[in-house]
Amino acid sequence: MKKNRFQQQKEEQKKQNYFDEEEDIDLEDDGLFGKEVLTASKPYEEYFQKFNELYNNHIVKFSAFEEDYQIPLTSPDYENIIQSHFMVYEKNMGLFDFMKSDNKVFDKISASFVFIDNQIRQIEDQFYKFLDKLTIYGELADLHLEEERKLTDGEAEIMICRMLGQFKQIYDIIKKLINYITHLVNQLNLLYNKKDPISKIIKIFNLKFSIRYNRKSIATAFTSQTMLQNRMIILQEHWNYCKRMIKIVKPDPTKFNSNAQNVRQLEKIMIRLDKTVLSGSCLQSVLAQNWDQNKNANIPAIKNNKEFYNVLNTYLKERYELFDKTLGTAKEMFERDLLLPTFCVYALVRQLYQNDENRDLWKNLWSLQKKVPMVDGHSQVLCYLSKFLMEVTPLSKKSSTMDPKDPIANFKSYLQRLSASFQSSLTAQYVAFTTWIVRVDSFSCSQASFNNIDKIDRERAQRYIEERMNQRVILVLQGLTIASQTRNLLQALLLGHFGLEEQSLDMSLSKDVVLAVEMLKAIEYYFEQKYDVFQPALIQNHITKNGQRIIQQVLEKMKANIKSFGTGGAEILGALQILNSILKSTLSPLKLQTMYYLMDFMVAKDIFTNSEKEDFRNILWKLDKLILLPLYVKKVTASTYFYWCRELLPSFFQYIYQNPSQAKRFQFLLNAVSDCSIQLKDCMHLENPDELFDSFRQYVVKEFYAQYLQPLARDIEDYLRIQVHTVLIEKITALNPFKQQVKDLKRLLDIDYVLIFDSIVNLRTEINQILNETFYNINVLNMYDQETYEQMRSLANSKFGLNLINVYLPTQTVDQGNFDVLNVLKNIQQFFTKYTYNLYQQQFVQVTSESKQVYSISIQQIADSIRTHGIGILSTTVNSVYKFLQKKIQMFSQFLFDDLIQSPLKDELDGQYPYDRAEALYKEIKKMGTFDDGTNYLDKFRTLITQIGNSLAFVRLLRSAALHVNSKCLEYVPSQYNPTQLESLTREAGFSDATVSTAKELEEIFTLYKSSFSEKIDYINLLLKAFSSINTPENEHLSLFYLIVPTLTLNFIEKMLISKDQIGKKNSTTEVFISDDGFILGIQFFLTLLDQKGQFESLHWRKEIKNKFNLDLKSAKTLATTKPNQSQRATDEINMQKELSLRKLNMQYDEFQMFFYAFNSCKILFLGE
Repeated sequence: MKKNRFQQQKEEQKKQNYFDEEEDIDLEDDGLFGKEVLTASKPYEEYFQKFNELYNNHIVKFSAFEEDYQIPLTSPDYENIIQSHFMVYEKNMGLFDFMKSDNKVFDKISASFVFIDNQIRQIEDQFYKFLDKLTIYGELADLHLEEERKLTDGEAEIMICRMLGQFKQIYDIIKKLINYITHLVNQLNLLYNKKDPISKIIKIFNLKFSIRYNRKSIATAFTSQTMLQNRMIILQEHWNYCKRMIKIVKPDPTKFNSNAQNVRQLEKIMIRLDKTVLSGSCLQSVLAQNWDQNKNANIPAIKNNKEFYNVLNTYLKERYELFDKTLGTAKEMFERDLLLPTFCVYALVRQLYQNDENRDLWKNLWSLQKKVPMVDGHSQVLCYLSKFLMEVTPLSKKSSTMDPKDPIANFKSYLQRLSASFQSSLTAQYVAFTTWIVRVDSFSCSQASFNNIDKIDRERAQRYIEERMNQRVILVLQGLTIASQTRNLLQALLLGHFGLEEQSLDMSLSKDVVLAVEMLKAIEYYFEQKYDVFQPALIQNHITKNGQRIIQQVLEKMKANIKSFGTGGAEILGALQILNSILKSTLSPLKLQTMYYLMDFMVAKDIFTNSEKEDFRNILWKLDKLILLPLYVKKVTASTYFYWCRELLPSFFQYIYQNPSQAKRFQFLLNAVSDCSIQLKDCMHLENPDELFDSFRQYVVKEFYAQYLQPLARDIEDYLRIQVHTVLIEKITALNPFKQQVKDLKRLLDIDYVLIFDSIVNLRTEINQILNETFYNINVLNMYDQETYEQMRSLANSKFGLNLINVYLPTQTVDQGNFDVLNVLKNIQQFFTKYTYNLYQQQFVQVTSESKQVYSISIQQIADSIRTHGIGILSTTVNSVYKFLQKKIQMFSQFLFDDLIQSPLKDELDGQYPYDRAEALYKEIKKMGTFDDGTNYLDKFRTLITQIGNSLAFVRLLRSAALHVNSKCLEYVPSQYNPTQLESLTREAGFSDATVSTAKELEEIFTLYKSSFSEKIDYINLLLKAFSSINTPENEHLSLFYLIVPTLTLNFIEKMLISKDQIGKKNSTTEVFISDDGFILGIQFFLTLLDQKGQFESLHWRKEIKNKFNLDLKSAKTLATTKPNQSQRATDEINMQKELSLRKLNMQYDEFQMFFYAFNSCKILFLGE
């Protein structure tokens, strides 16, 4: 197939080196110039049949899924459904496939302008994708963490290096935009040249369409500049790190697995980016061009071309008048989005004609900020109009009459006025929104009239169909208008306060913000779900027929009187012929661009009446909204700003929870939050692109649980308790709904399911899980309340539809007797006081003074209790012990902090601690006084340490019992058996999915028990780590503890001897026990916790005890038994006294020996991993 001239030019442009030493960007043209058309025998029937099957399958599956979950799911591909009328044949059509008239020159000129516009559109779309990635640069995936994560060494360099490719592509795109803009400006300068014959024709038509090319491209550059300036601090910091890294690598590249050539090439690219993209002056780079590139002497310089200047100036004045009339009024739709491009055209005019500032136009543009002080450039990139005019197009001399005079004060005042009027403005939009919703629903339900359409005459039928089509058009435009104005209100409020950090958003507006968001997502949902009402393809066909009638009438009139039109008649005729052919075909975005260009020719001279001009402009405007309907719907309903306003989410969730009537609309708010997922998934600076998205999703889910689900579970639990206890307890009265505010909790549950990003949350399932866990934990501690909780479960089922499970707590075993771990937890203080611990037997023995029978608790009794309540009782018990230790350790600290205890301890010296010194300290503490039960301060302190040691011993006993239970559960499993083979074996054997799933669960059970048996979680050392924070400079008084240990041992040995002496005696008045190793365990615990083991060893207390008793035994043995003139009776008494002394000393020494044996044994428990 022969290539036309424009195809050849395009290929030559691709070969040119536009960007110095870099390759051109590969931008696809979507077959604009003569792509071959797909051939098929019956293309329309074939593609329609394929689409029909695909669409029907999609609808069936989607309806079944939505019916199951009862939530409005927004399909991300609904645009494809709305655009189903675009055939592949139409999409692949080139410009010359439909731009055919009798004037070939006109066809070529028109095709070149439309082609440039299409190329700029493609570049703009690609450029905004890069901006999305740059906007979130520097954001870390730490939202779900409790503390903000900090960058590690080298992480900033890696992050900025991942973005080098994006910076390079932005640089290439800006270079290409510069080429297009420069080429277009010179083309327009040539067309508006008085010396050129074609200027007489162009002057008639006043091609405003071509000016729109420049405004979009320059606005893109300014948006990128603003975005880079917003992120300049973090970008510049990381960029400096990267440049410093290059300096380190450059001397020896081989050390970093590189070579000198690669380093030089990278350095060259970085230098180019540092001077262009990362300098934050993209717009200045675009404007600071050599615009006069024509070397022909017959072509005037741009700055001398008054015709071109008048065209640009007229365009800007018309734009200002449009903004002044529509901004902030009920007629506004997308005019706010055109503000920044129009300002960029003014910047171009100021650059082209630097000698003419046009101060009046500048002041007019300046005054627009009273209505709209800032606009959203793209993806929450705030562009302030005052900043643009003052920095990009400043006046040589400041105007004294500009209004407003202070842009910052004006912006603050604007936000205040907006906050004050937001509720009333939104109320007006809500009224229009509800009216629109009712009309859409009413229209979808009024299809019965079509059944009798064949029974009426043809003329009435046509009028009825035309009326219905007009109503469809009105509904589409009303929906877009309401959404656009609501979006403008919401964006101005949220982004305005986001940009002005010193003025935070009034939280009383939370409900209004939530309502606005829900309105936008509801409109989006209706455009998707009510496709049978809108049917854009059907409406387009109706509108194009009206346009055809106008064009056909004018075309016939021109053909009859073509000579009377004179100059420009041939071009007008060509434009009409192309328009007529386009309107007869299926429309596409490319054809829409062509019609916008041809519109300048259509309204020239007097070929159209005023009513025909207005009607055709209106038709073209409607076609624009219908052809690009998915784009406009997405544009006005997208809520990507929620990532930057995420601090507001908790208050939004709280508002929904506090107002149950709004619960049904909760899904719309969650859909709005999900809109930012695409931007977050495009993250480039992190290693995992989905890391930032996952962090934000976890943050949203966490806030949803914290602000909605958990309060709902608590309120339901409180409601159930009150309702049940009002029957059981007389003093409790039920809530009176006439006097007290009662929340309708059932409405909060009736939404059943919500979709949070890509996760479906079943509210009743989550509430069931929370209440089941709560009821079980409380019921375990108070098993006598089991019947009460059963009544609460029954009430929850009947009132809220919650299916709470019955815990079915088993009864106690016979071997347990009266012992149960839960009974210990209820009276934990009493248990650790009335029972003493035996380290070697691992059992607790009851302390008794009257009864001859004592109870003992060993591993077997604890194991039976674990089997009764399940393995979950372990964590409950350890938590209870932890809380008990917290109180006791606080008392321990208070005792050592007392001046009466600190003063004598400070007088003690390090080194070998003499026995006499400890005994003297013991007597001194005794003198401080006694309590009513005859004990002294040292007795109380020893008892406190014993209770702490007993609690640790109980945790050790609990752990041993858990290991015992696990070993019993695994005793029938072979030791060499590998449970991970079960799933693979059943799958290979061809069993059903249910059998394979069961085998997998059995594997997990085996793995759980084996890991629990082998890992041996050491609860004692976990508790030791939990209290390690006590060892701080603030608790300096605890550093004296090791000095009081010798005195405590004397008190302990004394108590042990008295207790053992009472064994076997009747009517004993003191506590009787055989061992009390809890005290020894407590001593070892505090020496380890306070890191005083070495200091205690330096006292050589064991050596001192040994030396002391060796001397005492030696002196007792050498005691003289006979004296002169001594009777036999006196001699026997002396021998008996000697034997008693030796026996007492031996008993004391044996107790000391037992103490040190146990003391050394306890060291093993605190060795850690």
